[in-house]
Amino acid sequence: MISRILPVMLDCRAPEKARLFYGEPENFGLARLRGCLNRESAAATGNMVNTGSWLMPRTVLHLGAHKTATTYIQRKFAQNRGVLKRNDLHFFKLEQLRKSFTPLVYGAGKENRAFIAQMAELAAAGDVIVSEENILGMAGELVKKGTFYPDAASRVKLVVKTLNVSAPDIYLSLREYSAFVVSMYCEYLRHQKFIKFETYMDAFRESGFNWVKVIRDVRSAAPNARIYLWDFAKFRTCENQILSHMIGFDAAELNSQDESVRESFSQIAISAYEALGTVLEGKEHRKMLQILSVNFPRGEQYPAFKPLSQKEMASYQQKYAEDLEFIAREFEGVSFVV
Repeated sequence: MISRILPVMLDCRAPEKARLFYGEPENFGLARLRGCLNRESAAATGNMVNTGSWLMPRTVLHLGAHKTATTYIQRKFAQNRGVLKRNDLHFFKLEQLRKSFTPLVYGAGKENRAFIAQMAELAAAGDVIVSEENILGMAGELVKKGTFYPDAASRVKLVVKTLNVSAPDIYLSLREYSAFVVSMYCEYLRHQKFIKFETYMDAFRESGFNWVKVIRDVRSAAPNARIYLWDFAKFRTCENQILSHMIGFDAAELNSQDESVRESFSQIAISAYEALGTVLEGKEHRKMLQILSVNFPRGEQYPAFKPLSQKEMASYQQKYAEDLEFIAREFEGVSFVV
């Protein structure tokens, strides 16, 4: 323990960058010491990964995926930024990223270069979390480009290069294919012009989308990264273990002020929305989706939107289980948190 703590107290790397994260220089040494103690304890109990060096800053890239409680995790971290900072960890709020950073990966030319430079400086000086599922892609890409996350490799590579991190810790939740495509369709409806589910599903069938390719793309983009995965189905029962692994200390310290998770739609809400499409267009039509989802929430009274047959769902569930086994067996540097 002493052999790790003493160098931290003597660490004088980039004090001007450290000030951005820790405040005044005297707080830098204390924060680094506290972070080492926390991570030493967490590693001893198996709650986090041992990165091999307590002195090297740790950059966590949480890439989603979409519809795997990503928004819930982001809100929880945002509500606990003070707790994270006391544990030597900086979290970038999603609204900051969407406005100033994410446009970079889409080549929109609307990114904030000063903000991005500060992100890189913070990543050089201390531990940071970047949680943004849109780095991988968006729900509309299935229709526009023929598959989900077609540009994941180039986008992750650009993020790693821009932040100047050679070995980030990448976290990604995977979801069973039939549930994933239905949820992504609901997400698509929130932002895009209405199309029938069968049209969306036909595109998914033709795409051959699978998580094996996504992991392969992420690995090729960041060959030195440690990649940590979990099955979304396990999140509710293993939330503390997953988040503790990600942040490096016991996630039970985080307050839970917002337990809400954005659910998929009910069958009646989707049916009514489709019918309204015959008389409404564009934004006026999309506004009705929110109204319908509030008045006909998914639950016991209004069954969930389940457009797939039991046979097709079972086929996708089997394919998903096989792919998880393949990923766990064949990819080096990739492991499942739970």
